[in-house]
Amino acid sequence: MNREIIGYWILDPADVKSFEIYGNISMEFKANGELIYTLHSDIKNEIIVMTYEIKDELLITDQLSSPHMEETKFVLTFDDKLELFFSGHRSIHIRKKLNRLNR
Repeated sequence: MNREIIGYWILDPADVKSFEIYGNISMEFKANGELIYTLHSDIKNEIIVMTYEIKDELLITDQLSSPHMEETKFVLTFDDKLELFFSGHRSIHIRKKLNRLNR
């Protein structure tokens, strides 16, 4: 497993196109292979719990509530950004220090 991906990631505010496509999302990659994907809104947050594994340059995820494996190419950049390439679109994520009180 690529341990560099472990942590809390948000969409880069400069990545306007990804906000239009995905909304205000965050991802928390845990060391145990769990991925918490959150779609944030003013009304409530929608949380999707997944598992993940890394194989070479692929992020392989599986949603527990609706099992189906997805493969997404990814790159960890030199400036500590996470680029995901999914369905022909590149999204850019920045690492954020996790504040357990206000996810």
